[in-house]
Amino acid sequence: MQIAISLYGFGNVGREFVRLLNRKMLYLKSRHGIEPRVVSIVTRRGGVRAESGIDWPVLVNLANAGTLSEQEGFVGGAPDDLDRWLPPEESGDIRVLVDATWSDLTTGEPGLSRLKEAARRGCHLVTLNKAPLVADFDGMVQAARKARVRLKFSGATAAGLPTIDTVRVSLAGAEVHSIEGVLNSTTNYILTAMSDNALSYEEALRRSQALGLAETDPERDVSGIDTACKILVLANAAMGARKRLSDVKVTGITDVTPRQIAYWAVQGRTLRLVGRAARTDDDVSIEVKPTPVPYRDFLAQVTGDGKGVRFTTDMFGELTIVGGAGGPSAAAGSALKDLVNLARALDGDQGLIP
Repeated sequence: MQIAISLYGFGNVGREFVRLLNRKMLYLKSRHGIEPRVVSIVTRRGGVRAESGIDWPVLVNLANAGTLSEQEGFVGGAPDDLDRWLPPEESGDIRVLVDATWSDLTTGEPGLSRLKEAARRGCHLVTLNKAPLVADFDGMVQAARKARVRLKFSGATAAGLPTIDTVRVSLAGAEVHSIEGVLNSTTNYILTAMSDNALSYEEALRRSQALGLAETDPERDVSGIDTACKILVLANAAMGARKRLSDVKVTGITDVTPRQIAYWAVQGRTLRLVGRAARTDDDVSIEVKPTPVPYRDFLAQVTGDGKGVRFTTDMFGELTIVGGAGGPSAAAGSALKDLVNLARALDGDQGLIP
Protein backbone atom coordinates (compact mmCIF):
# COMPACT_ATOMS: atom_id res chain seq x y z
CA MET A 1 0.00 0.00 0.00
CA GLN A 2 1.48 3.30 -1.14
CA ILE A 3 1.02 6.17 1.31
CA ALA A 4 1.82 9.75 0.30
CA ILE A 5 2.44 12.01 3.29
CA SER A 6 2.35 15.77 3.64
CA LEU A 7 4.11 16.64 6.91
CA TYR A 8 3.18 19.94 8.50
CA GLY A 9 5.65 21.12 11.13
CA PHE A 10 9.36 20.39 11.22
CA GLY A 11 10.37 20.96 14.80
CA ASN A 12 11.71 18.24 17.08
CA VAL A 13 8.69 15.97 16.58
CA GLY A 14 8.47 16.40 12.83
CA ARG A 15 12.17 15.69 12.41
CA GLU A 16 11.97 12.62 14.62
CA PHE A 17 8.99 11.38 12.59
CA VAL A 18 11.10 11.52 9.42
CA ARG A 19 13.99 9.69 11.11
CA LEU A 20 11.59 7.04 12.42
CA LEU A 21 10.01 6.47 9.02
CA ASN A 22 13.47 6.01 7.54
CA ARG A 23 14.51 3.51 10.24
CA LYS A 24 11.27 1.56 9.97
CA MET A 25 10.95 1.60 6.17
CA LEU A 26 11.83 -2.06 5.54
CA TYR A 27 9.87 -3.27 8.57
CA LEU A 28 6.75 -1.36 7.52
CA LYS A 29 6.87 -2.95 4.08
CA SER A 30 7.57 -6.51 5.22
CA ARG A 31 5.27 -6.56 8.26
CA HIS A 32 2.43 -4.29 7.22
CA GLY A 33 2.74 -3.97 3.45
CA ILE A 34 3.06 -0.19 3.78
CA GLU A 35 5.34 1.92 1.61
CA PRO A 36 5.22 5.51 2.87
CA ARG A 37 6.81 8.43 1.11
CA VAL A 38 6.96 12.07 2.16
CA VAL A 39 5.94 14.35 -0.69
CA SER A 40 6.15 17.61 1.24
CA ILE A 41 7.41 19.15 4.46
CA VAL A 42 5.65 22.41 5.26
CA THR A 43 6.46 25.18 7.73
CA ARG A 44 5.09 28.69 8.28
CA ARG A 45 7.33 30.19 5.59
CA GLY A 46 7.08 27.49 2.95
CA GLY A 47 8.55 24.06 2.48
CA VAL A 48 10.15 21.34 0.42
CA ARG A 49 8.16 19.30 -2.06
CA ALA A 50 8.66 16.46 -4.54
CA GLU A 51 5.57 14.91 -6.12
CA SER A 52 7.18 11.49 -6.42
CA GLY A 53 8.46 11.68 -2.85
CA ILE A 54 11.48 13.36 -1.32
CA ASP A 55 14.46 10.97 -1.48
CA TRP A 56 15.14 9.32 1.87
CA PRO A 57 18.80 10.43 2.10
CA VAL A 58 17.62 13.99 1.47
CA LEU A 59 14.91 13.64 4.12
CA VAL A 60 17.34 12.39 6.73
CA ASN A 61 19.77 15.18 5.92
CA LEU A 62 16.96 17.71 6.30
CA ALA A 63 15.99 16.19 9.65
CA ASN A 64 19.56 16.49 10.91
CA ALA A 65 20.23 19.94 9.44
CA GLY A 66 19.37 23.41 10.67
CA THR A 67 16.39 25.58 9.82
CA LEU A 68 14.43 24.15 6.90
CA SER A 69 14.17 27.51 5.14
CA GLU A 70 17.97 27.58 4.83
CA GLN A 71 18.18 24.22 3.06
CA GLU A 72 18.45 23.45 -0.65
CA GLY A 73 15.10 22.90 -2.30
CA PHE A 74 13.14 25.13 0.06
CA VAL A 75 10.52 27.31 -1.62
CA GLY A 76 8.45 30.03 -0.04
CA GLY A 77 4.70 29.75 0.12
CA ALA A 78 1.70 29.90 2.41
CA PRO A 79 1.11 26.68 4.36
CA ASP A 80 -2.65 26.97 3.68
CA ASP A 81 -2.04 26.72 -0.08
CA LEU A 82 -3.07 23.06 -0.09
CA ASP A 83 -2.97 22.86 -3.89
CA ARG A 84 0.78 23.30 -3.61
CA TRP A 85 1.55 21.04 -0.65
CA LEU A 86 -0.90 18.14 -0.52
CA PRO A 87 -0.16 14.91 -2.41
CA PRO A 88 -1.89 14.95 -5.82
CA GLU A 89 -5.27 13.23 -5.84
CA GLU A 90 -4.69 11.60 -9.20
CA SER A 91 -1.73 9.60 -7.85
CA GLY A 92 -4.07 6.90 -6.55
CA ASP A 93 -2.08 6.64 -3.31
CA ILE A 94 -3.48 6.85 0.20
CA ARG A 95 -3.05 10.55 0.99
CA VAL A 96 -2.32 11.62 4.57
CA LEU A 97 -1.67 14.97 6.20
CA VAL A 98 0.41 14.58 9.38
CA ASP A 99 0.08 17.69 11.56
CA ALA A 100 2.98 18.31 13.95
CA THR A 101 2.39 22.04 14.32
CA TRP A 102 1.07 24.28 17.12
CA SER A 103 -2.23 26.14 17.03
CA ASP A 104 -4.22 28.42 19.31
CA LEU A 105 -6.09 26.42 21.95
CA THR A 106 -9.11 28.72 21.90
CA THR A 107 -9.69 28.95 18.16
CA GLY A 108 -7.82 25.86 16.98
CA GLU A 109 -6.30 27.97 14.20
CA PRO A 110 -4.54 27.81 11.89
CA GLY A 111 -4.62 24.02 12.12
CA LEU A 112 -8.38 23.59 12.45
CA SER A 113 -9.38 25.09 9.09
CA ARG A 114 -6.42 23.48 7.34
CA LEU A 115 -7.26 20.00 8.58
CA LYS A 116 -10.94 20.34 7.72
CA GLU A 117 -10.08 21.52 4.20
CA ALA A 118 -7.58 18.68 3.74
CA ALA A 119 -10.29 16.23 4.77
CA ARG A 120 -12.71 17.81 2.29
CA ARG A 121 -10.09 17.17 -0.39
CA GLY A 122 -9.92 13.48 0.54
CA CYS A 123 -6.81 13.46 2.75
CA HIS A 124 -6.76 11.28 5.83
CA LEU A 125 -5.63 13.07 8.98
CA VAL A 126 -3.05 12.18 11.62
CA THR A 127 -2.73 15.01 14.11
CA LEU A 128 -0.35 15.49 16.99
CA ASN A 129 -1.69 19.02 17.26
CA LYS A 130 -4.15 19.09 20.18
CA ALA A 131 -5.61 22.53 19.52
CA PRO A 132 -8.03 21.69 16.66
CA LEU A 133 -9.44 18.82 18.72
CA VAL A 134 -9.67 20.97 21.85
CA ALA A 135 -11.39 23.84 20.04
CA ASP A 136 -13.81 21.85 17.89
CA PHE A 137 -13.72 18.10 18.47
CA ASP A 138 -17.21 17.44 17.09
CA GLY A 139 -16.49 19.60 14.05
CA MET A 140 -13.30 17.68 13.30
CA VAL A 141 -15.08 14.33 13.56
CA GLN A 142 -17.99 15.52 11.41
CA ALA A 143 -15.63 16.87 8.75
CA ALA A 144 -13.85 13.52 8.56
CA ARG A 145 -17.09 11.56 8.42
CA LYS A 146 -18.58 13.77 5.74
CA ALA A 147 -15.45 13.39 3.61
CA ARG A 148 -15.21 9.64 4.41
CA VAL A 149 -11.63 9.92 5.62
CA ARG A 150 -9.92 8.73 8.78
CA LEU A 151 -9.05 10.99 11.71
CA LYS A 152 -6.30 9.69 14.02
CA PHE A 153 -5.02 11.56 17.06
CA SER A 154 -3.33 9.24 19.58
CA GLY A 155 -0.35 11.63 19.65
CA ALA A 156 -2.61 14.35 21.04
CA THR A 157 -3.65 12.24 24.04
CA ALA A 158 -0.41 11.30 25.86
CA ALA A 159 1.65 9.97 22.91
CA GLY A 160 3.40 6.76 24.09
CA LEU A 161 0.62 5.94 26.57
CA PRO A 162 -2.11 4.02 24.66
CA THR A 163 -5.22 5.95 25.65
CA ILE A 164 -7.62 6.52 22.77
CA ASP A 165 -6.61 3.23 21.10
CA THR A 166 -7.49 1.38 24.30
CA VAL A 167 -10.96 2.93 24.32
CA ARG A 168 -11.68 2.33 20.66
CA VAL A 169 -10.32 -1.22 20.42
CA SER A 170 -9.85 -2.93 23.79
CA LEU A 171 -12.94 -1.33 25.37
CA ALA A 172 -15.15 -1.41 22.29
CA GLY A 173 -18.80 -1.76 23.32
CA ALA A 174 -18.17 -0.67 26.89
CA GLU A 175 -19.55 2.50 28.43
CA VAL A 176 -16.80 4.55 30.03
CA HIS A 177 -17.95 5.97 33.35
CA SER A 178 -14.74 7.79 34.25
CA ILE A 179 -11.21 8.49 33.08
CA GLU A 180 -8.43 9.69 35.35
CA GLY A 181 -4.76 9.93 34.66
CA VAL A 182 -1.32 11.38 35.12
CA LEU A 183 -0.96 12.68 31.59
CA ASN A 184 1.92 15.16 31.65
CA SER A 185 5.54 14.04 31.99
CA THR A 186 6.95 17.42 33.04
CA THR A 187 4.64 18.00 36.00
CA ASN A 188 4.99 14.42 37.15
CA TYR A 189 8.77 14.70 37.12
CA ILE A 190 8.60 17.93 39.14
CA LEU A 191 6.26 16.48 41.77
CA THR A 192 8.34 13.30 42.02
CA ALA A 193 11.55 15.32 42.46
CA MET A 194 9.91 17.45 45.16
CA SER A 195 8.82 14.29 46.98
CA ASP A 196 11.92 12.10 46.58
CA ASN A 197 14.59 14.78 46.86
CA ALA A 198 12.89 17.36 49.10
CA LEU A 199 13.26 20.04 46.43
CA SER A 200 11.27 23.23 46.16
CA TYR A 201 9.02 23.69 43.14
CA GLU A 202 11.51 26.15 41.63
CA GLU A 203 14.44 23.76 42.11
CA ALA A 204 12.54 20.82 40.63
CA LEU A 205 11.45 22.93 37.64
CA ARG A 206 15.05 24.01 36.94
CA ARG A 207 16.17 20.38 37.09
CA SER A 208 13.45 19.31 34.65
CA GLN A 209 14.47 22.11 32.27
CA ALA A 210 18.11 21.05 32.49
CA LEU A 211 17.07 17.52 31.48
CA GLY A 212 15.06 18.84 28.55
CA LEU A 213 11.71 17.70 30.00
CA ALA A 214 10.33 21.18 30.61
CA GLU A 215 10.25 23.91 27.99
CA THR A 216 11.97 27.23 28.55
CA ASP A 217 8.43 28.53 29.01
CA PRO A 218 6.69 25.66 30.83
CA GLU A 219 3.38 27.47 31.31
CA ARG A 220 1.16 25.00 29.42
CA ASP A 221 2.55 22.13 31.47
CA VAL A 222 2.76 23.53 35.00
CA SER A 223 -0.53 25.43 34.77
CA GLY A 224 -2.32 22.16 34.07
CA ILE A 225 -3.51 23.26 30.62
CA ASP A 226 -1.71 20.46 28.75
CA THR A 227 -3.31 17.87 31.03
CA ALA A 228 -6.66 19.63 30.64
CA CYS A 229 -6.40 19.40 26.84
CA LYS A 230 -5.62 15.69 26.94
CA ILE A 231 -8.37 14.72 29.38
CA LEU A 232 -10.83 16.92 27.47
CA VAL A 233 -10.10 15.20 24.16
CA LEU A 234 -10.34 11.78 25.84
CA ALA A 235 -13.66 12.66 27.50
CA ASN A 236 -15.12 13.94 24.23
CA ALA A 237 -13.91 10.92 22.28
CA ALA A 238 -14.62 8.17 24.82
CA MET A 239 -17.58 9.55 26.76
CA GLY A 240 -19.33 11.81 24.28
CA ALA A 241 -18.86 14.67 26.73
CA ARG A 242 -19.24 17.47 24.16
CA LYS A 243 -17.23 19.82 26.39
CA ARG A 244 -14.89 22.72 25.68
CA LEU A 245 -11.70 23.80 27.43
CA SER A 246 -13.62 26.51 29.28
CA ASP A 247 -15.71 23.77 30.92
CA VAL A 248 -12.66 22.18 32.57
CA LYS A 249 -11.72 23.23 36.12
CA VAL A 250 -7.93 23.56 36.10
CA THR A 251 -5.46 23.96 38.96
CA GLY A 252 -1.77 23.66 38.20
CA ILE A 253 1.22 22.77 40.38
CA THR A 254 2.92 26.15 40.74
CA ASP A 255 1.62 26.63 44.29
CA VAL A 256 2.57 23.16 45.55
CA THR A 257 5.03 23.42 48.47
CA PRO A 258 7.43 20.96 50.12
CA ARG A 259 5.28 21.29 53.25
CA GLN A 260 2.22 20.00 51.40
CA ILE A 261 4.25 17.13 49.95
CA ALA A 262 5.47 16.20 53.47
CA TYR A 263 1.97 16.47 54.96
CA TRP A 264 0.49 14.03 52.49
CA ALA A 265 3.46 11.67 52.85
CA VAL A 266 2.62 11.30 56.53
CA GLN A 267 -0.94 10.43 55.46
CA GLY A 268 0.35 7.68 53.16
CA ARG A 269 -0.29 9.67 49.99
CA THR A 270 1.72 11.32 47.23
CA LEU A 271 0.73 14.31 45.10
CA ARG A 272 0.07 13.78 41.41
CA LEU A 273 -1.40 16.19 38.86
CA VAL A 274 -4.50 14.20 37.91
CA GLY A 275 -6.91 14.90 35.10
CA ARG A 276 -10.32 13.35 35.74
CA ALA A 277 -13.52 13.07 33.71
CA ALA A 278 -16.52 11.49 35.42
CA ARG A 279 -20.09 10.89 34.33
CA THR A 280 -22.82 12.04 36.66
CA ASP A 281 -26.37 11.42 35.40
CA ASP A 282 -26.46 12.90 31.88
CA ASP A 283 -23.41 15.13 32.24
CA VAL A 284 -19.63 14.73 32.36
CA SER A 285 -17.54 16.81 34.76
CA ILE A 286 -13.85 17.37 33.98
CA GLU A 287 -11.21 18.62 36.40
CA VAL A 288 -7.42 18.88 36.65
CA LYS A 289 -5.74 19.42 40.00
CA PRO A 290 -2.89 18.24 42.26
CA THR A 291 -4.38 15.20 43.95
CA PRO A 292 -3.16 13.24 47.00
CA VAL A 293 -3.04 9.64 45.74
CA PRO A 294 -2.70 6.70 48.19
CA TYR A 295 0.63 4.91 47.87
CA ARG A 296 -1.18 1.64 47.08
CA ASP A 297 -2.90 3.23 44.08
CA PHE A 298 -1.41 2.40 40.68
CA LEU A 299 -1.25 6.09 39.79
CA ALA A 300 1.05 6.63 42.77
CA GLN A 301 3.49 4.28 41.07
CA VAL A 302 3.70 6.63 38.09
CA THR A 303 6.98 8.36 38.93
CA GLY A 304 9.51 10.59 37.20
CA ASP A 305 8.47 11.43 33.66
CA GLY A 306 6.05 8.49 33.50
CA LYS A 307 2.34 8.63 32.69
CA GLY A 308 -0.68 6.52 33.55
CA VAL A 309 -4.42 6.37 32.94
CA ARG A 310 -7.36 4.51 34.49
CA PHE A 311 -10.67 3.80 32.78
CA THR A 312 -13.78 2.72 34.73
CA THR A 313 -16.34 0.94 32.56
CA ASP A 314 -19.62 -0.92 32.86
CA MET A 315 -18.39 -4.19 31.33
CA PHE A 316 -14.75 -4.49 32.36
CA GLY A 317 -14.57 -2.60 35.64
CA GLU A 318 -11.32 -0.69 36.12
CA LEU A 319 -8.43 -0.83 33.67
CA THR A 320 -5.19 0.95 34.53
CA ILE A 321 -2.33 1.46 32.09
CA VAL A 322 1.02 2.77 33.31
CA GLY A 323 4.10 3.54 31.23
CA GLY A 324 4.73 4.77 27.73
CA ALA A 325 7.68 6.91 26.77
CA GLY A 326 7.46 10.67 26.48
CA GLY A 327 9.19 13.33 24.40
CA PRO A 328 9.60 13.78 20.63
CA SER A 329 10.40 10.10 20.00
CA ALA A 330 7.16 8.93 21.60
CA ALA A 331 5.14 11.60 19.80
CA ALA A 332 6.67 10.58 16.48
CA GLY A 333 6.01 6.94 17.33
CA SER A 334 2.35 7.66 18.02
CA ALA A 335 2.03 9.30 14.59
CA LEU A 336 3.58 6.22 12.98
CA LYS A 337 1.23 3.97 14.96
CA ASP A 338 -1.73 5.99 13.72
CA LEU A 339 -0.42 5.68 10.17
CA VAL A 340 -0.20 1.89 10.47
CA ASN A 341 -3.66 1.58 12.03
CA LEU A 342 -5.10 3.88 9.40
CA ALA A 343 -3.66 1.66 6.65
CA ARG A 344 -4.98 -1.46 8.37
CA ALA A 345 -8.46 0.01 8.57
CA LEU A 346 -8.46 1.00 4.90
CA ASP A 347 -7.17 -2.43 3.90
CA GLY A 348 -9.84 -4.29 5.88
CA ASP A 349 -13.59 -4.23 6.32
CA GLN A 350 -13.74 -1.91 9.33
CA GLY A 351 -16.07 0.81 8.11
CA LEU A 352 -15.26 4.44 7.62
CA ILE A 353 -16.18 6.04 10.93
CA PRO A 354 -13.06 8.09 11.87
